[in-house]
Amino acid sequence: MRLRPPLLRAAAAALILVGTAAVLEGAARLAGAELPEWRSTGAGEGVMGAHPTRLWALSPGARANAGAIATINTLGLRGDPPVTPKPEGRLRVLVLGDSTFFGHGVADGATFPAQLQARLVGEGLDVEVLNGAVPGYSTEQTRIELDELGWALAPDLLVLGNLWSDNNVDSFRDADLLATARMRRENPLFESHAFRLLVRGIHALRGGESARFVTWTQGSRWPETGGRRVPLRRYAENLDAMVREAAARGIGAALMAPSNVGMTRGKYAPGASWDPYFDAQRRVAAHQGIPLIETLPALRAAAGDAPRALYVDAMHPSAKGHAALAEAADTALRAAGWPEARLLAAGGVFAADILVDGHADDVETTADSPQRSLFDVPADAAERGSAHPSRNPRNPGFGAP
Repeated sequence: MRLRPPLLRAAAAALILVGTAAVLEGAARLAGAELPEWRSTGAGEGVMGAHPTRLWALSPGARANAGAIATINTLGLRGDPPVTPKPEGRLRVLVLGDSTFFGHGVADGATFPAQLQARLVGEGLDVEVLNGAVPGYSTEQTRIELDELGWALAPDLLVLGNLWSDNNVDSFRDADLLATARMRRENPLFESHAFRLLVRGIHALRGGESARFVTWTQGSRWPETGGRRVPLRRYAENLDAMVREAAARGIGAALMAPSNVGMTRGKYAPGASWDPYFDAQRRVAAHQGIPLIETLPALRAAAGDAPRALYVDAMHPSAKGHAALAEAADTALRAAGWPEARLLAAGGVFAADILVDGHADDVETTADSPQRSLFDVPADAAERGSAHPSRNPRNPGFGAP
């Protein structure tokens, strides 16, 4: 049977369309159009691995941890897995945050959560303290971790130590990276490289502060400028949302302010780039009527004439530093009346629009960043786009101020 001319024209148009699409897809694949995906280490290396919803997470097993060993259980928490269901009468504390509270460079038993548990048990409490902190996590990732894992652990108290990662200036906002990963999971069209480039272009034209689509293409220049991983107001909103959600579930909460070696030495005058984030912590804690655990006084008291002994590097506490963190938390919680006082957040929604970040545009992008592990970054692109070309983009540090 012979095709009529209109059918021939339609078939030809379809062939042209398919051919054009194939050419565009091929060109897009050559360009790259890669999406954020953890790829910095091989199997069995380091404590971090890819995670489908949080970008990265802890990899189960005994992992090298900057000169120590970190034991990661099957839930992705550091230490032994918790007993489920929780034994009757037992108190459970869940610590969340970044590498400071995870215990970068220290053994399992020397971490802040482990030492806090030892102190509380020594005071006669039937309590376990779970270490849910993950290197490099901001409040954006911690909120997802709570929804996926934390609430199901049935904690009685939530201790939130997020600050350094949120405060960092980096190449991409966490909300953008997480939204991109979510779109990839939920929309099959994102398997097309051409479609990725199209959506990225549309988002670039739209501008604004809504979540933006992020891709990496061959020959791309690593961004020389960036912004806070989590903008100040969003940071406060995240803290506030987590403690209010905890209260709705009958779970108490406390915020915890980290420190670094320079702060312990008294090196920084008021007005440091991270000060707005510490101020946001204080305001949220005061608004919700929950404790803010200040670690700096305890660290300075423990430092004596040797503050460097409290840290394994410029910002991560040593075993002795973690002991000071545990003392600060124990003292603050007992002073607040816990566990008799449940420490439930009692305020309404915190008005984050009162916060102003005067340092958003005048601080450098973090050189060693977990974000570099989300893209296959050519060495020349990393050097051309980095303020610190001598740093290895495949060897990221986490949460460095």
